[in-house]
Amino acid sequence: MQLIQNNPYRTVGLLVGATAKEQDRQIRRLKQFIEAEQDPQDDFSFPFIGQLHRTVDSVTDAASKLNLDSDKMNAALFWFWNGNPIIDEAAFDALKDGDTETAYQIWDKLTTETKDDGKRVWKNITEKNYSAFHNSSILSLITNKGAFVSAIVANIKFIESEYFDKFVKAAVDETYRVSKKEIQLNFLKTTFENIDNKKLEDLVKYLNDYNFSAKADFLKSFVQKPIELIEQKIETAKNKRKASKANAVKAGQELFSAAANDLTQLKSIIGTSDIKYTSVADKLANEILQCSIDYFNDSQEKGSNEDYAEIAMQLAKQAQSIAAGNLAKDRIKDSINTLEEMKDREISQAIEALQSIKGAYEKNKAEINAKVLAMPLGYNQTVNWSKVEQMIENSLNWDKVIELIQNVIPPQNIDKIKNVKNQTALNQYKSLVTFVMSKLSYFQKNKVRYISYWEAQGKVAVPTSGDIEKIPNWVKWVAGIIILIILVKACE
Repeated sequence: MQLIQNNPYRTVGLLVGATAKEQDRQIRRLKQFIEAEQDPQDDFSFPFIGQLHRTVDSVTDAASKLNLDSDKMNAALFWFWNGNPIIDEAAFDALKDGDTETAYQIWDKLTTETKDDGKRVWKNITEKNYSAFHNSSILSLITNKGAFVSAIVANIKFIESEYFDKFVKAAVDETYRVSKKEIQLNFLKTTFENIDNKKLEDLVKYLNDYNFSAKADFLKSFVQKPIELIEQKIETAKNKRKASKANAVKAGQELFSAAANDLTQLKSIIGTSDIKYTSVADKLANEILQCSIDYFNDSQEKGSNEDYAEIAMQLAKQAQSIAAGNLAKDRIKDSINTLEEMKDREISQAIEALQSIKGAYEKNKAEINAKVLAMPLGYNQTVNWSKVEQMIENSLNWDKVIELIQNVIPPQNIDKIKNVKNQTALNQYKSLVTFVMSKLSYFQKNKVRYISYWEAQGKVAVPTSGDIEKIPNWVKWVAGIIILIILVKACE
């Protein structure tokens, strides 16, 4: 951690508890070495922590931070203390040699024990081990030995104990008056500013179950900060959405990304059942949903060629992942259901139109067949079924059918239709298209061939015998004359 690596005590090479006289002597000594372009290695700067480049200015600056009691206490909370010379000095000697494992074992044996079931628990803080709680905490924060959460809790336990007064007297002037609660809050605040969200979440979960003086104030202060940040980001997104509904989806996506960490931090502190969490989570979800709705409505009004229903759906689902209260959840659910319907409206409209064509054809076919079968036949009379089939085929105005298809299923709808994920709807659409196309003439098919998007592109349509029968006689007559002329020319 930077607050340990760059600690003023480390810069001047001293432990917490060094007297003013020791501090003055050490600073003079350091400046003499630096002016001689040397750096002593026999002090308590502990090279294992990382590179430390000392200059006259950095030493002077560190010394100034150890003159004011408040700054000195802040530095002491994150540095080693020789509170028990018999035990601690052996650990410090090991640290000077870079042997962190030995130092850790010395302090760990004094602070923890292992039960018969293998569970490690804290020992009681006593006259013998109180400084070990603080020092083991600092070492764990530097080296990641042991659990990070345990390192923080070890120092909280120490601050909470009756022995912490010894630390205060060693670190600052006897006139310094600050409560344990304030010191704990300061320690936690500084820690929180220097750790990532995953460690933060684990730490807060543990502290929620642990009683200490600053617990209530700590939770309150750390709850309010993420709430304020989330509300500020909601307001920013709202202003962007109102300024440009076309960019509302971008505002919603940015809000989801920007507020995610704050919401996770809030959840780790107070949990999802707390009314403060529910309230701000629902505000966040509702604004993201509104961005989705405004974008969809704007795109629909403008006739956008984007797959705006799918884009709006993705944003609505992000809102759904955040919502905590029933009202917000229900509103989002209703919007998602509406978007689901709108997302597939092109194929739904196509199926409805094609089904109406097939339905009308099947109805006419049934009625014509019924009339034919009901007609009385004289002796030796039979039904001319070819003529009946022709009557059935001509029972619909297929040119009007082509116009209907072109209006209800324009070419720009095909990309959306073929990307539909509902396989049942796709199969139904293909079946209806196949049926309708089978009833059209060669020339009629070419006008709406785009609706058969699954057929090979560039495939040359070959007229079938059925297509030829549907060609008007005058066209056949003209074509025959043209062919005859070509043959005569060929013979000449």
